[in-house]
Amino acid sequence: MDEVKYWTIVYPDEHNTTIYETLSEDEIIAQYWDHWYGKMCAKFGKEHVDANYSHRECIEDWCVVHWAWQSTNEEK
Repeated sequence: MDEVKYWTIVYPDEHNTTIYETLSEDEIIAQYWDHWYGKMCAKFGKEHVDANYSHRECIEDWCVVHWAWQSTNEEK
């Protein structure tokens, strides 16, 4: 079984307080997969996406978009 990986992002809240949020890869997929998969299918076609992409690429894209860094679950 693969080790669970966690990723942390930082953003300001409505009061400009710095918020750190740590998500597991399962949480990222639950929140981002449908959006990411739909956009990828629209751009490349469903058949191509199904044959060439996986959750791994979705997580990598999420990390880039959100400027996330890998962290430990203790930081959650």
